[in-house]
Amino acid sequence: MGEGPLVADGDAGQGQAPLLMRWRLRLGPWHLWLAALVALGLGIRLGYVVGWSGPDRETGDAIYYHEGANLLANGHGFIHPIAMAFAFREMPGADHPPAYIVYLAAASVAGFRSFFEHQVWSCFLGAATVGVVGFAGRRIAGNRAGLIAAGLAAMLPTLWMPDGWVLSETMAIFATALVILAAYRCWDDARPRSALLLGAAIGIAALSRSELLALSPLIVLPLFWFRRASAQRPVASVLVAFAATLVVIGPWVGYNLARFDDETVLLSNNLDRTMAASWCSDGFYGPIVGYKSYPCLEAATVGDTQAEENAHAREVWHAYARDHLGRVPAVAAARVGRLWGLFRPAQQVDLEATIVGGPERRPTWAAFVMTWILLALAPLGAWRLRRRGRPIFPLLAPIVAVSAGAALTFGQLRYRMPADPALVLLVAGLAAAPRSTTSGADPAEGTVPGAEPAPERQVASAAT
Repeated sequence: MGEGPLVADGDAGQGQAPLLMRWRLRLGPWHLWLAALVALGLGIRLGYVVGWSGPDRETGDAIYYHEGANLLANGHGFIHPIAMAFAFREMPGADHPPAYIVYLAAASVAGFRSFFEHQVWSCFLGAATVGVVGFAGRRIAGNRAGLIAAGLAAMLPTLWMPDGWVLSETMAIFATALVILAAYRCWDDARPRSALLLGAAIGIAALSRSELLALSPLIVLPLFWFRRASAQRPVASVLVAFAATLVVIGPWVGYNLARFDDETVLLSNNLDRTMAASWCSDGFYGPIVGYKSYPCLEAATVGDTQAEENAHAREVWHAYARDHLGRVPAVAAARVGRLWGLFRPAQQVDLEATIVGGPERRPTWAAFVMTWILLALAPLGAWRLRRRGRPIFPLLAPIVAVSAGAALTFGQLRYRMPADPALVLLVAGLAAAPRSTTSGADPAEGTVPGAEPAPERQVASAAT
């Protein structure tokens, strides 16, 4: 089940290097098993869309992404799709970062423009996530762990539900899995080239959901601190990673700075309205404490333009925050509890169902039950990985990022979905072999699959 090397077909045996090198990847049984799990994941997602979710779910943020992709494909750029669809008013839109809209627009350009076709297109990205999670698990803890992680990613409801909803979590989940894979590649090969890939992956994640930009300091800095004894040019690598992230997000930030005249917009301009929906009496003291309140949002968004609405919402929630600071710790705990299904789960299922429809009640319950199981097993997997000598902070970083985002805003199931690849990989760590005396080696399966040779210098042992 080992990973075959890249081998060249050429005339090297005759002592002359060929002008053109043809490379082929020697695939083994492990890759076939992973392909089967990817196919399973795709089947589950398509079955959910066709047999359960249905093609009539164009509501809320899904309208923004679906219509925004079609407008982008039509050459309108990133205009506000809601204003265009309901008021026939063309205005710049940056309620959400652009990565998912760009992905959907690729399907629109090819002629697949209906909501159902965007659902199916999202299913393919969700299935790709299964493959990325599998490769990440293989690099972290070996072949067995990679297949276990891929199997969990194929079946976990929180990883296939957003595909039917047409929400950016589909892209954010994929991007987070990429970040984790790149982080462990960088750990095994700590040099600027690997840091470049890690920084670029974080940039893609930030363009999926803006709070994932927090993965940059949460992963890059500790990675090269713990690897400082063996990394090649660690300071330069950190700078390369940060620079790569800026290069990826820079065009979007510059575009926003140039087109919004009445407010400063970087990744998105939706934060103040989001905060106003939860930093109010309903979100702090009412029966839905820790959640959002649509009446609060409507009361706070007053103005003739979106910039005026944002400014008024900012004033409202700032004023409320100043007057109720003592209540913040309890509310933040309730928000994080709702995020992970640990605080008033029955009520949370009802609240989630009001957003995406009644038929989602059973999948949401399944998502929470599986979350509780994974949360119970994750510490054991983390302990196993640490015994093996593998760091766990790249897996904890997405969990910290989404939890901090919920503590700041409100707890909702979709907000924690980008962290679920990390949770799956922690559980898959239960299959990790014991630590070997050779750096990066797995005595049960040889060297860490897919890992490049570890530097010869001593690796720092103080890793999280």
